[in-house]
Amino acid sequence: MAEALVAVGVSASILQIVSLTAKLTQRINEFNSTAEEMPRALRSIHTQLPFLRETCQNLDTGDESENVSIIIKECHREIVDLYKTVDKLLPGPGDPRLSRAIKALKSIHYQEKFDHALQKIESFKTDLILHCCQRTTDTHNGAAPGQKVSHILPAMPMASSIRRRKLLQTIDRQFSDYEYEDGMHKIVVLLGMGGQGKSRLALDFARRVSIESQSTLVLWVDATTKQSMTRAFEDIADHWNSRKRRFIDTESRIKYVNEVLAERKWLIVFDNYDHPDQFTDVCSFIPPGDGSVLFTSRHVDAGLLGKAVQLSGMDEGEGLELLRLRTGQNLDEPSNRAAAIKVLQTLGYLPLAVDQAGAYIRQQTLPLPLFLQIYESQKQMILNQKHIYWDYKKKLDSEAKAETPLDVLTTWEMSIQQVGSTHVTRGVVEHVLTIAAFLGHVEISESLFREYAQYTRPVPNWLVCFTRNGEWEPHKYRDMVSKLLRLSLAQGRNSITGECCLSLHPMIKDWLQLRITETDRGVYIMETINILANYINANVQERSLQEVRSLLGHLDACTNSHTKFRTGTHRFGFGHLRNHAITFSTFYMSHGRYREAEEGFQAVLEHDTQEFGNKHAHTFRTVRQLADAFVHGGKYLQAHDLLSKAFHDSHDKADIETIRIVFALAGVLAKLDRQTNAERCYETALKGYALRKDLAQSREVYLLYERLAETKRYLGKHAEAESFYVAAHRGYEADCRYDEDTTLDMLRTAGGLANLLRTLGRYEEAEKSYREAWQGYKKHLGADHPQTTTMLTNLAISCRNQSKFEDAEIYLEESLKIFQKSLGSDHPDSLRALMNLSICIDKQGHYREAEIKYREVLKGREKKLGLEHPYTRRTIERLAHMLWMQGHHDQAETLVRKILNRIGRASPEYNSSPTSRSTFPALTTLYTEARKRDQSKLAPDHVDALETCECLRLIYIKQGEHDKAKELTEQIQKSTTQTEKGSKAGKPDEERKSFTPALNEKEVELSTQKGLSVSNTATASNSVQDLTTRFRNTSPAIKLVLVLSTGTLLWYLWLHRLVILSTP
Repeated sequence: MAEALVAVGVSASILQIVSLTAKLTQRINEFNSTAEEMPRALRSIHTQLPFLRETCQNLDTGDESENVSIIIKECHREIVDLYKTVDKLLPGPGDPRLSRAIKALKSIHYQEKFDHALQKIESFKTDLILHCCQRTTDTHNGAAPGQKVSHILPAMPMASSIRRRKLLQTIDRQFSDYEYEDGMHKIVVLLGMGGQGKSRLALDFARRVSIESQSTLVLWVDATTKQSMTRAFEDIADHWNSRKRRFIDTESRIKYVNEVLAERKWLIVFDNYDHPDQFTDVCSFIPPGDGSVLFTSRHVDAGLLGKAVQLSGMDEGEGLELLRLRTGQNLDEPSNRAAAIKVLQTLGYLPLAVDQAGAYIRQQTLPLPLFLQIYESQKQMILNQKHIYWDYKKKLDSEAKAETPLDVLTTWEMSIQQVGSTHVTRGVVEHVLTIAAFLGHVEISESLFREYAQYTRPVPNWLVCFTRNGEWEPHKYRDMVSKLLRLSLAQGRNSITGECCLSLHPMIKDWLQLRITETDRGVYIMETINILANYINANVQERSLQEVRSLLGHLDACTNSHTKFRTGTHRFGFGHLRNHAITFSTFYMSHGRYREAEEGFQAVLEHDTQEFGNKHAHTFRTVRQLADAFVHGGKYLQAHDLLSKAFHDSHDKADIETIRIVFALAGVLAKLDRQTNAERCYETALKGYALRKDLAQSREVYLLYERLAETKRYLGKHAEAESFYVAAHRGYEADCRYDEDTTLDMLRTAGGLANLLRTLGRYEEAEKSYREAWQGYKKHLGADHPQTTTMLTNLAISCRNQSKFEDAEIYLEESLKIFQKSLGSDHPDSLRALMNLSICIDKQGHYREAEIKYREVLKGREKKLGLEHPYTRRTIERLAHMLWMQGHHDQAETLVRKILNRIGRASPEYNSSPTSRSTFPALTTLYTEARKRDQSKLAPDHVDALETCECLRLIYIKQGEHDKAKELTEQIQKSTTQTEKGSKAGKPDEERKSFTPALNEKEVELSTQKGLSVSNTATASNSVQDLTTRFRNTSPAIKLVLVLSTGTLLWYLWLHRLVILSTP
């Protein structure tokens, strides 16, 4: 069989080798997926096969030289034998378990055969590589007799690479769009930082032109320096000079090349034109005639030569294909694909970095998820990794005889050697870049460095060159930035405010962090922290949302770098970093980043406790800040415990810190719905502030007015609440600062007044106030800030109370999405938004959907707040009612019974004797307690109180307790009448529409006159409700049958009546 295949020629043998190596790789992969351990030699063969296949694919199939034929035939024979052995010995996934075990044992005894095959494969691969390296691309191009003119291109790279088709099409389109004029060349410039694959892309384009356009001569010139270009033209002349023409000097050689090209179409690639400032007469090397020129360069100024094509990272498809080629791993599996995408994101889709990572992964035979785990700790080693066919090579100077393999770090080191300008030294540029490496990689604003230079004395040496007499000179800084942009080490733009902003590629950031020593790294991180803290504390009137987001990104990057690289002497929150940690955490708090704020304040509190003790003013202040972070993060119990301990430590001191702790403790009690205790604490704190004349008219007191007003509102003391809201609002207005903080204070107070309006049933006024406050928050804090989202939730509730269900549902879904993303799905604010969305769905009659959401809320509130919290109890009541309305009475009873047992709140009625008339004791207990709670906290006509009465009334009717049902009916009717007259009150968080009772007084009177009992009428009314609910939840098919049956019956009755009427 082998002899027959060999006879068909080298071309067929190459195709057979490529096919068999692919099958072998797949076969070994199948074995690897089922076997616990692969033989060592077989693993090595698995690694070498893709390289052999790629080498064979790059061979010229028309090459019939004797040496190549011998190598190919022997290689083909060895691959065929190896394939037969592997197919015979290795178990497949479809084999029975016994067969797989036997084959696995046999494969161990073939270790020597596999070793021999590995040696042969490596030998064939080396011989073929040497042949490829010696081969010269030599395509004749219609030259005159005796004159050998051919394409001059680099040898085909050994390792297969991807074809970036979109970019190739872009280059082609740029050339095609030129309007041809005599004497004008078509020039396109590929621009991009080192590692973007400019040279490989240019080579792919040049080879495609050489194949597709037979009349176009393609040349490749090294444009690193003027000397390298001159040498390249000399080599071209010597290569073409088959007539042995004598050249006197370099100029005669260049003239000869120009003569040859004058009557032909041509494309010249000037590769690595990275120093246009040192080599300005490059155009003198462009020959005359009908030609096109393609430059590759890292320097932006080169783009002035023609049409520029800016290269960025690969797209996802290209990146995955390159990673697949380099690692040999199957990326179609979801887990592998997800890990591969994460690798690409980590490496910024940079081709050279992906190539190096792939080389490391293949060499170490690492799964992609494991690579991600070790990348951070071994980043520098990985980014220096190169495989044996490395295509990224360059002569580092004009005198070098051999090309040096480049890694991604080396290419950037070459770029940074060129920095430095009229005003700025190279050391200064490196310092600015290194500081930027520890910030976020986008929107690194000039203002960070300007503020640091203006408020730091003495001005740091590396910033002196950007100032004059202590004043910042923007043009000097922008001159430095312009240099970085030209070298493609950074990207830049002007912000909306006109600030010059830098952006760094993620890999550039990594490189800048890795190129310095560990000691220097710590120094740079400390300086970056100082710069950010100085900028946050700068007297900036108002920052735009974009500036805030950028600054948050810088804080994240800086704190992450500190955690990652810090030494034991520089712990964040300790020593001289204490105040910086407070600054960072306070900024995080004010912009809704509560988790980060909590971590920062925790570190500061640990420091203060060790340094100052538990009773120091600094410690108390930090306790309050941490407690505030806990409250915003929904950790009410932790905040309560923390403040209670602090109060115990400070109660013997009648100072301002004790008053502030009482104030903070009152806020936590309010969150825990211990409103009476909260009111007492607020009033105590207010008396304490009154004794301090310096604070009697301060922002602290106005905030206390707000909080006390909110508590008064919850307790139904609406007039007092309104007076405190008005006092707070007037206080903020009188402040006269009108900065961002004051604006937000006034918006918050307006939102509080809107809460009061909604409580009083003035929904339209409340909606207007909520909408204005929401728009204000959105402008100053952004749409995704928790305070903005809370105001949006309140606006939605107000819309729902006016039966604007569509608007309410849209707002609540948006609120829920933002809360879950920023605070987590189990945060109390997220659960509140979900609860109100459930109520909105409930009120539209979608009981089943509402039930599912109520269950989700109950699960979250039970975990976060506990079963006895009022919000949790409201959820239980709402869920039980949903089950009742769907006719699932027993399910509702079972649910409530289990909950009451767990919290030990079973009433005497629940534990009644078997002879009791109570059919649903747990439900009766639940709503009886709820009614008592509402009577103590809410007005009789409050919608929540009315709803509780209606739920209890329905249970009494179902149990046949008609006297109690009649009593509740009368109470509901009386309260509803009062409500219609305009007396409305109540608590707004989860306000619901009151139910109209099934029986009113008139119906009771009429039914009595007709001799019918109230119980029968009530039962009939309840049965109708049950039937209506069951019909609503019936499947569409059954509904159709019922409707058709009813229609047929009505038609029959009508026909029957017609017959009767027509009878004489």
